[in-house]
Amino acid sequence: MYESLAPVAHDLTHLKATLSSPMSHSLVTRATAALDATAKELADATQKTGDDEARADLQTLYRGFVAARRIVAHLHELQTLGQSPH
Repeated sequence: MYESLAPVAHDLTHLKATLSSPMSHSLVTRATAALDATAKELADATQKTGDDEARADLQTLYRGFVAARRIVAHLHELQTLGQSPH
């Protein structure tokens, strides 16, 4: 379920350096796509499970990955505009 994250794990782990990189646009595009793919896999798994507790856990993970994607994209936008996050 988390296979999409493996190729971008380093970029996400070192997000500050990723955002400052001259290649930040392509790196962030790859990272947000991986976060999107993982969120989709979690949404699909949520639909398939019959267990209420597992469904709730998967929904929590889904919301976390959607939020992470938005945060990474927003930080990149701020960096691009020359603003630093507060």
